[in-house]
Amino acid sequence: MEYLWIPLAAFLIDVVFADPACLPHPVQLIGRMLNKLEKLARKNFPNRVGGVLSLVILLLLVFIIVSAFIDIPYLGWVFALYFAWSGLALGSLLNEGTKAVQAIASGSLDRGRSAVSMLVSRDVSNATQEELYKTLAETLSENFNDGIIAPFFWLVLSGPVGLWLYKATSTMDSMWGYKNEKWIDLGWAGAKFDDVLAYVPARLSAMFLQWTANLAGLGPAKGVWNSVVRDAEKMESPNAGWPMAMAAHLYGRPMGGEAVYFGKVKEKPVLGVGDDVWNKHSLMQLIKHIRLAAIFGCGLLWLLVALFRMLF
Repeated sequence: MEYLWIPLAAFLIDVVFADPACLPHPVQLIGRMLNKLEKLARKNFPNRVGGVLSLVILLLLVFIIVSAFIDIPYLGWVFALYFAWSGLALGSLLNEGTKAVQAIASGSLDRGRSAVSMLVSRDVSNATQEELYKTLAETLSENFNDGIIAPFFWLVLSGPVGLWLYKATSTMDSMWGYKNEKWIDLGWAGAKFDDVLAYVPARLSAMFLQWTANLAGLGPAKGVWNSVVRDAEKMESPNAGWPMAMAAHLYGRPMGGEAVYFGKVKEKPVLGVGDDVWNKHSLMQLIKHIRLAAIFGCGLLWLLVALFRMLF
């Protein structure tokens, strides 16, 4: 089943209405699947084999469920549109990011910490206002790829089924991908496959931010690509650093440095250069920039795929 208009319609609905909060979200079902798969894996194969088998089973189940719904006669397009819409997160990212900026700027550190903690996995319970702004800039930049460009990339290439195979992998990585004793083996397969699926979109996300910098009021973004490549390659993840490094260089406000995860301090690579720090104004500009880059990038991806399919 293929409807070329579905990716565009889903993108527009997501921008206007964000996540379908009043409807059951597929990620919740995937989370429950992963909880059951974890119990089975730890009982029978508490190693990388268990992680690989869990990933294969999860992807097979997602493939069967999504395919079954979108192939329902007469109503298949409704489910296809729903799965496409619920797989995109631009509206939610922008809304929650704006709320977090306002909370940090309110003058109440507790309120700011609470808002940012809902968006990140690190511990921000002792973060200063400056650190909260920087943390928020990092998660907004990284999720520009994870929540928007990567899922839309797979949506236009392979429809709602492909989108949800990516989302299932990404969710598994989010839940199991920690590099600690509990998850280092079981989470290995999901993390590696997520790296593969997000490889091209991550680099596209950096390009889209660069190409829309002028529209976002940052001026021509010339001469930053080599610096972005150098900084992105410092990161443990082969993908996370690309949109983050691009944002850091475009705004002249570094990211990275010390962060706390599960009670342990981790020194992350510093991305970007400059003495300026992230603040309310730069965060609001970044949020607007992400909206522009998403519209441009997703529109370009859709146009290229549509032209290719019409010609070939």
